[in-house]
Amino acid sequence: MKIQSLGLQSDLIFTRFSGLIEDRGDYVVVKTPDNPEYHWGNFLIFNQAPRQGSLKQWTDIFNTEFSYYTEAHHFVFAWDITTSNSPEYQEFLEAHFELDSTTVLTSQNLNPPPHINTDLKIRALYQDQDWEDALNLQILCSDAKYQSDGFSNFKKKQMANYRKMVDSKRGLWFGAFLEGKLVGDLGIFYEGNVARYQNVGTHPDFRRQGICGTLVYQTGLMAFQEFKVTQLVMLADTDYHAARIYESVGFKPTESLQALSWWKGS
Repeated sequence: MKIQSLGLQSDLIFTRFSGLIEDRGDYVVVKTPDNPEYHWGNFLIFNQAPRQGSLKQWTDIFNTEFSYYTEAHHFVFAWDITTSNSPEYQEFLEAHFELDSTTVLTSQNLNPPPHINTDLKIRALYQDQDWEDALNLQILCSDAKYQSDGFSNFKKKQMANYRKMVDSKRGLWFGAFLEGKLVGDLGIFYEGNVARYQNVGTHPDFRRQGICGTLVYQTGLMAFQEFKVTQLVMLADTDYHAARIYESVGFKPTESLQALSWWKGS
């Protein structure tokens, strides 16, 4: 199965580093066995949008492919943008799945944000304390609906993997500092000519100060220079205000993706 979506293609940058990608012809299995709490590291990509009857078919496939879950833990189903049929997902919604709508934004040329924060110091993170502070900030900024008992453990493993990617020169993790305090962070990782942003976060006490736009802009310039890439990719929830911040520095919406997800306790 050839995946057409640039958003989904860039998702696989991380799986190729630390997981497994298995092509079954009409669907692709994305696995991260070392981090089973990572919902978007353990999911299926189909070549067709869901149809009536897909709920049982897809959950059966998931249970077979992800045998390391001994009980229902989560399900995540995505489908490629080139699908020819319109989604029919009512049966999923009735089974308490959530429909996730994502906008894929890309840029080949950035411009300064309208409200740049000149007090920020932005640099790559290398020291142990930097990474510990970034982990704590990532947990603080995460959506409360995902914060189950295993969430902190998932985040620790995820950030440890990002650090391994940095050590392997596959990207960098950046922090934004005000008077020495970490108030924002994000990662940028690359493969070929494409660089993908990850987990943009701003401390809740420091929002609406131009931190996010300044961080995204300045780190994007660094990515163009350091990684020699020609395209930056960013994903944002369709109804989330952050997409407007990304557009303010030169990102443009280029794809719309949908996925269906369920997790234990939802």
